[in-house]
Amino acid sequence: MLFETLAETSERISVTTKKKEKVAHLVHLLRQTQGSDIALAASYLSGRLPQGRLGIGWTMLQDAVRDLPQGHSVGQPSLGDVNATLEAIASESGMGSIQRKMSLLRELLAHMEQRERRFLTNLVIGEIRQGALGGFVVEAIAQAAALPREKIGLALMFSGDIGEVARTALEKGDEGLSRFGAKLFHPISPMLASSVDDEEAALQRLGEAGWEYKLDGARIQVHRGGEEVRIFSRHLKDVTESLPEIVELVRTFPTEEAIIEGEVVALSEDGRSLPFQTTMRRFGRIQDIERMQREITLAPYFFDLLYADGTSLLQAAYRERFALLTERVAPGYVMPRIVTGDEQEAQEFLRQSLEAGHEGVMAKGLDSPYVAGQRGFLWLKIKPAQTVDLVVLAAEWGHGRRRGWLSNLHLGARGPEQNSFVMVGKTFKGLTDDMLRWQTHKLFELEIARDEWTVYVRPELIVEIAFNDIQRSPRYPGGLALRFARVRRYREDKSPLEADTIATIRAIFEARRGL
Repeated sequence: MLFETLAETSERISVTTKKKEKVAHLVHLLRQTQGSDIALAASYLSGRLPQGRLGIGWTMLQDAVRDLPQGHSVGQPSLGDVNATLEAIASESGMGSIQRKMSLLRELLAHMEQRERRFLTNLVIGEIRQGALGGFVVEAIAQAAALPREKIGLALMFSGDIGEVARTALEKGDEGLSRFGAKLFHPISPMLASSVDDEEAALQRLGEAGWEYKLDGARIQVHRGGEEVRIFSRHLKDVTESLPEIVELVRTFPTEEAIIEGEVVALSEDGRSLPFQTTMRRFGRIQDIERMQREITLAPYFFDLLYADGTSLLQAAYRERFALLTERVAPGYVMPRIVTGDEQEAQEFLRQSLEAGHEGVMAKGLDSPYVAGQRGFLWLKIKPAQTVDLVVLAAEWGHGRRRGWLSNLHLGARGPEQNSFVMVGKTFKGLTDDMLRWQTHKLFELEIARDEWTVYVRPELIVEIAFNDIQRSPRYPGGLALRFARVRRYREDKSPLEADTIATIRAIFEARRGL
């Protein structure tokens, strides 16, 4: 199948608001797709790259499309051609790899028209939001394969790979899907949590609940069968070789067969949690492991048991799974936890988590099953947010139902020099439809330049931004970036001179890390 066909389908999906029409476009595409193209089509239309991250940012993409001729060269790329190029890009590393990645990308884009270029660049940076993600693709797979939607959802729960599920469903039907289940050394897509503002909101939803520390670490799923231990990341990548000390630790646990879920975090000498980026310096690393073990100490904290001694526990209640977990995990490696329905006790537990250097707390329904690969309100997360006033430097055009509106905001803090601003992040979160309309008209009034994706504006509009953390970032001139940034409100009552400074952002970063 030509990549052009996929991009055309995505465009058709994005211009309709009707669910049935979106699904119908997807079904039509899937039914005319064969072999490995089925998996690629389902993955791409879900906004997922089989290769994961390619090490290509927005600036690189803009450079890649700059000065490319309009139209395309002879020989439009197929889905397989695109996948092969992305594989080659992902495999590039070492000195000169950026230039080689750029060369491969430009050569691929040169064979595409504007529509395909736009779809591919959005796919690479995770900006596919045509309203067909997740559930719509699952529904389309079910219809295209003439199978119940529940069977597709269940297979996806265990696989975590929508492309693999799509190809199996269309080629092998119900019998093929039967191979997806809870099995040792086959990673299970993780259950996800929804955010709530505070403990009161969590208690209103759940009543008495299990409360756990929320660490700013890397999620792991550990599979043990006898002496064999494999560790998988949140994205189901095998990271066993990077974490030899975790492997040895799990071998000492009093269990023969288990799938245990937890969080691994880097710790300082005094036992405090270190920033997420420090943890990620170890996580997934395949070289100099012994040296990195000496430099960065990792500690796992386990919070769920999904499988034990030949039995799946996914349908068991959370209270039961946690009780069984404590029987199989050595003391000191179980996530700190209380059970309470009292708001003051929950607030005190949150305070303890924050004082220990963690992000916040999780609240979990005591009777909740493990719903793999889905985000719902059986698990809730509470992370206290801080706000800053920043200047809008630019905005990117939206996708899907936001098409035609300026959406993703470029955020700037006041710089050390007069009338200078330093970019500290982007966000499209927190914007209502009314805010989207208002900011689009307002930013047009402030426009100074634009390109295919972005409108650049005079730094005059102040926006109040909530965020959960700040991390080091070589991507931005100030070396810092906001994490989980979202719009609270616009501050037309403030001038750019009242925006928070990069020095303020740096002071918050240092205070949170005890620097």
